[in-house]
Amino acid sequence: MITIANTPKDAARELARRYNVRLSSESLNSLAMLLHSDRYRHRTFVLKAGEQSNILYFVAKGLIRQYKEIGKDNDDVIQDIVHEGNILFFQQCLLSDTPSSLNVQTLEPTILYGAEYSDLKALADTTPDINQLLYTILEATIKKQNKHLDMLDMHPRERYLAFMEDESEIVRRTPLKYVASYLRMAPETLSRVRNAINRQ
Repeated sequence: MITIANTPKDAARELARRYNVRLSSESLNSLAMLLHSDRYRHRTFVLKAGEQSNILYFVAKGLIRQYKEIGKDNDDVIQDIVHEGNILFFQQCLLSDTPSSLNVQTLEPTILYGAEYSDLKALADTTPDINQLLYTILEATIKKQNKHLDMLDMHPRERYLAFMEDESEIVRRTPLKYVASYLRMAPETLSRVRNAINRQ
């Protein structure tokens, strides 16, 4: 596992790099001042269903799943899986100001750099390049969700291949049952698809 940010300023710089937004040194410092680090062990909850959080996180290290608990663990419905370099935030909390219906749990030791969304918005209101960064982050999140929805209309083989092309790191590091849940197929189906591809 790698750590791509060791300080708030590292995290601010990585955010700008990942979303291809040029930040002035003043904006970089202002963003870094908002960020605080949180460390989580493997299998630790960042947020539980029924709780509320208005923090937007940058994942500096680790792997996290967001899921809805249906019953047994095998029946959990994975809504998202993120790893270092990605953004983690809780849309239900931010957009409708209601508690989350999802659990958010680490799958590896994890380091997050977070800031209150209201503080980010306030900074964005007075700082054009931060405004561009925040807009780009939200736009990328919507595009990812739409791509996931489009993927679910594909045949299981194409669905898996498309996910592999975009997220091979997640496939490599995540238990099969979680990948299957995210792709909305039974673990047995995903196993057959993978075996058929590997035999070719």
